[in-house]
Amino acid sequence: MNHQKVIPICLVGGIFALLAVGCGPTGTTPRATEISISPAGATAGATVESVSSVEQIPLIFDDDGSRDGMAALLYLLGRPEISIDAISISYGEAHPESYIQHVGRVLDELGITGIPLGAGQDAPLAGGTPFPDWLRQLSDNFWDYPVPNAGETYTFQSAPDLMVSIINQASEPVTIFLSGPFTNLAQAMQIDPGIRDNISAVYFMGGAVYVPGNITNLIPDSSNLVSEWNILADPQAAKEVFESGLVLYMVPLDATNQVIMHQEEVLPWRQGDEKANMVADLYDIMFNNYGFESAEIFDLTAAILMIRPDLCEFLPLQLEVITEEGDASGQTVLVADGESTIHVCLDPDEEQIMLSLLEAFTGSE
Repeated sequence: MNHQKVIPICLVGGIFALLAVGCGPTGTTPRATEISISPAGATAGATVESVSSVEQIPLIFDDDGSRDGMAALLYLLGRPEISIDAISISYGEAHPESYIQHVGRVLDELGITGIPLGAGQDAPLAGGTPFPDWLRQLSDNFWDYPVPNAGETYTFQSAPDLMVSIINQASEPVTIFLSGPFTNLAQAMQIDPGIRDNISAVYFMGGAVYVPGNITNLIPDSSNLVSEWNILADPQAAKEVFESGLVLYMVPLDATNQVIMHQEEVLPWRQGDEKANMVADLYDIMFNNYGFESAEIFDLTAAILMIRPDLCEFLPLQLEVITEEGDASGQTVLVADGESTIHVCLDPDEEQIMLSLLEAFTGSE
């Protein structure tokens, strides 16, 4: 399977808007299709537009080498609405230069070519709390999944430089999907602040608004009860992106805590293609080897909501990131009287999200 642009969609102001053919990158090949997407943040009862002959959304996928991030990548690689124009790995669960080789091997196994790869620095911009070494080792081992093409190595670039290059060369505004710390994007904006003018929106999984954090899930004796890992790993990077003026769509723990997956829900995915079976394998290892009875799906939820923003009302809120060291480092704090800066999903439609996954991974859409 080749990496081709065949069904374009355009983004306007960070909101999914369906436009006529001709709005996409030069060289795309439009193909008539019928597709419906609700704008992110649309009010209840808003009309869902439906048009034919639309263009793909150009997307940069930036993960930190997590199991769930790989599942989100495999999901998005199968979406006809999306053209993944670059894949990068940030500091976080992964050692970026090691994990980007796993990404290259997976793409090679799937027959996908032409997507440039990037790896970021293996450190935060400043401060932060690193993920536990045992978890980073699992990432290095590709989550105990048999690594395809293990003897092969793949060319990659500096992730921030790759982001800058892709964004500046894009003939249409690019969407960025973040499922790890914000280090690569923050550094890209330091290199060239002007890229914000060609970024339509940033969708990300991270933070917590009204619910406790998840640091004690990995460090049980942590005194930080308020932060989420993707923010805590590099609070300074998150702060810079939050204050960048970019259009931001946030899927925090408030949302992902509600989307719970059980092993029996994974079984039907094996009716799907090679990507779906790889996702099923990744989660079955977690259930079978680690004894999980259920699991939140963090990055997959964010990916689905980027495609299907009608499954959650994105509320405009102002949030700030605490960067000072201490028990609240990395907390995303609600500023009650501030100007709204981020569109936040708090109450997703769990049933429809799981149905969307079932349909996508079984090819029954």
